[in-house]
Amino acid sequence: MHTEITAGVMTVKKQKLVFKKYHNLKIGFSTFNFQKVLPLNASGLTELIKYASIKGFNFIEIRDPFVELSETDCKMLAEVAIKCDIGILYVFNKNLLDSGFSVSFGKALNNVRHFPGPGILRALVSKSEFETDPKKTGWTKEELVQLVKISDDAAKIAKSKNIQFVVENGVEAFFGDNISYFGLADFISDTSETGLQFDIGNLYHNINRAQNDPNKILQFLPAIGNRWIETHLKTIQDGLPQPYLTANPLPVERIVELMGKQNVQYLTLELAPADEKELCFKNIDLSLQFLKDKGILKV
Repeated sequence: MHTEITAGVMTVKKQKLVFKKYHNLKIGFSTFNFQKVLPLNASGLTELIKYASIKGFNFIEIRDPFVELSETDCKMLAEVAIKCDIGILYVFNKNLLDSGFSVSFGKALNNVRHFPGPGILRALVSKSEFETDPKKTGWTKEELVQLVKISDDAAKIAKSKNIQFVVENGVEAFFGDNISYFGLADFISDTSETGLQFDIGNLYHNINRAQNDPNKILQFLPAIGNRWIETHLKTIQDGLPQPYLTANPLPVERIVELMGKQNVQYLTLELAPADEKELCFKNIDLSLQFLKDKGILKV
């Protein structure tokens, strides 16, 4: 560990967290974990970037749900991140069929371009289309066609600016029945440019509309190939997110194994936010210890 003072910014850098078997993998955390205890503005995010550096993380995922960070904020945060050797993934919370998606995507794409790599911009694959129908399980064929076009068009625009556009799975079933409704697997099969941020917990969250078979999902994931870009690590118990990582229906060790073999490099800790800052930090420590106890991270 060593301390640097660069252009007035003091950083304490620690050796990076290292995966025991798959050295190509990188780990970070979502600023969502701190949303109850820190303002996720330039000041709060600066604190989290420095904390990430001290703990040996490779990156953080900045959650900016409504794309409220200004261009000035992003440039300032980028300077801090570069000095702290922390990459930035950028997330906004509009889904593809939301009427406000296009405007938010444009603003978010401009923001993410200022940050140091890996150059990943994430939106939601589903939300608004499910809110008015509590029995809706997946998409209609017409919705799927629309989703594919919107998503791949956004991905092509992002790619032209050296940004990878990804979507996160949410409410929808992982598999459809190919008749009455279609699921995430159909979306992945029909798109060609869009990447996936795979959330291992959302499939078992009480918001999800289907019974998702872990074994079938584990069999499907290798077929995604290099379009599987990032993974959210979280634990769901009784349909609700937990404050730190424990056992999951989709075992973390199997997910990490698949990622390592497919060179899916980015794992993000997304934990249920605690009400106290020190407890947020403790929950990250507990999650890291879980990964070490599983033999996933080096001790």
